[in-house]
Amino acid sequence: MSRRLRVDPTGEGLWGLANRILVVLIVLALLAGAGLTYLPLIQQNRDLRERLERNRAQLSTLQTELRSLQSTVNALQKDKRTVERAARERGMARTGETIVKFETPPRPETNRPAAMRR
Repeated sequence: MSRRLRVDPTGEGLWGLANRILVVLIVLALLAGAGLTYLPLIQQNRDLRERLERNRAQLSTLQTELRSLQSTVNALQKDKRTVERAARERGMARTGETIVKFETPPRPETNRPAAMRR
């Protein structure tokens, strides 16, 4: 029996298949390498976006506080009654006035053991 060498009409054969597999593996390796190269940048981008959101929230809070303080300053500059109220809240009085402070007595139930409180 003689063996004849068959020629594949497509010209691929085993080596053609091996070449295709090799090209696919090279492409996958390049994509994986690119992904690994950009992974730290992606993580850094995500961290910066989270930081930006925190800063925006803090900015919003500070802007609200600023508006409140500006209205307080405005009221103190234009209204004498507001100035007097603020001074009295800080324990100040006019000349000749007596300051009377009322303190609430401690609650008696705080002296009893927790089991007896109800």
